[in-house]
Amino acid sequence: MKLRYYADAQLQEFHDRILDLLEKIYEMHGIPVEVERVEERFGPLSNFPGRVTATPVENVYERDIEQNQKLRSNLDRMPSRVYKIGTRFEIAGHVSLVDESVIWISTLRGDAYGHGPRAEEATPIDFLADVAESPSNRVCLECTHLLNGSETFCPNCGHELP
Repeated sequence: MKLRYYADAQLQEFHDRILDLLEKIYEMHGIPVEVERVEERFGPLSNFPGRVTATPVENVYERDIEQNQKLRSNLDRMPSRVYKIGTRFEIAGHVSLVDESVIWISTLRGDAYGHGPRAEEATPIDFLADVAESPSNRVCLECTHLLNGSETFCPNCGHELP
């Protein structure tokens, strides 16, 4: 399991916060992190602890979203309505959870402020903050099943959560 950030977020404040949380997750929990730069807006990422690559946004959309049936079953909306508007791709600023392929990706950008009820389940910053606090708040580390934070065991594999 690893966490992938599709950089750079539209606002530098969100970009910096996401990078800080990814570094914290890597340092505190040893979870691999990586950055896929699809729209470079800000400076180089020289001290980032994970892999940093630049990939055309069209390739990322096709690889991680468009042809991913498992991801479609984990989202509450059609990926084409969230990440592609007409001919414009809207991937920069999102974060995904990757097992063998992407199994979850944020559907809202930034943090929950201003998005409405239950938005923290869909934003990259709130997701990463939960994982930084304790990975089992959002993910079963045994099988990478998504959690809502209230479980005492994983409903997918039965693993008891701390």
